[in-house]
Amino acid sequence: MLNYRALFNAALVLTMMGASGALTVTAELSVGQAADPSSAQYTLSAFATGDWGPTLYKGSCCRSDSNNYDLHSQKVVATLMDIEAGASITPEAVLAHGDNLYWNGINYLSERDGRFAASFEAKYDGDNIKNVPWVAVMGNHDYGGSDYICSSGDKLVPCNSTEELFQGLDNKLKWEAEYKSPNDNRWRMQNDHFYVHRIEDPATGVSIDIFNVDTNDADVHGADLVCCQCYGYAKSDNSGCNTVTRNDKYCFGGNTAMFDTCMAKFAEWGADSGLG
Repeated sequence: MLNYRALFNAALVLTMMGASGALTVTAELSVGQAADPSSAQYTLSAFATGDWGPTLYKGSCCRSDSNNYDLHSQKVVATLMDIEAGASITPEAVLAHGDNLYWNGINYLSERDGRFAASFEAKYDGDNIKNVPWVAVMGNHDYGGSDYICSSGDKLVPCNSTEELFQGLDNKLKWEAEYKSPNDNRWRMQNDHFYVHRIEDPATGVSIDIFNVDTNDADVHGADLVCCQCYGYAKSDNSGCNTVTRNDKYCFGGNTAMFDTCMAKFAEWGADSGLG
């Protein structure tokens, strides 16, 4: 069997928020084909997209007086994906690079199915893509973005102990990973920080292993913003949240020990994925 191994998926992709992009990944039939990709024949295809999950309210990515730009761009990309899937090889998977549910991921279990129905099922509903598996990982916004990680009922609240913090982080991943799509169970995120998903063409023996890695311990727009939870602690006084640092009063409420514990957990997950 001809196997192409590649690190296609990552938890953090730096794209413009509210202007999701899509990428097509293809594998060749054989190594002897023409070098010109426009004339090559392919047997295996995958799409990739990141920062694709908008909020459900108006203009959340832009000024307060803006139009629904983030919602419009998502639908445009979804339409282009459906057109491309119908015009060429149907993709075997969509690789979702994270930031699946802005701004804070799933805040409590009872909201999950409604969020997925509105910002996933209702958007990527074209006949050519609605049954294609989505192989997903978590982005920093899925872990809470910069708001409180913990919740009580339907409210986001400060984490009062290490146990509550770890439970809050685990819930963010668990609640997304265990979503069941009514369209052939196409949401294939696993409740893990590293997993491998294989796509293959039985007719030719060509396969691709997709390595899905949690890289939220990255130095930029990663664990530091998640663990500070500045928008939760600062509330309306949040103008400095994009540059908040460990010793700031709005970074985990000034609790450096809890902040360090949170950062260490993300570093542990990164190491477990083989990237630490």
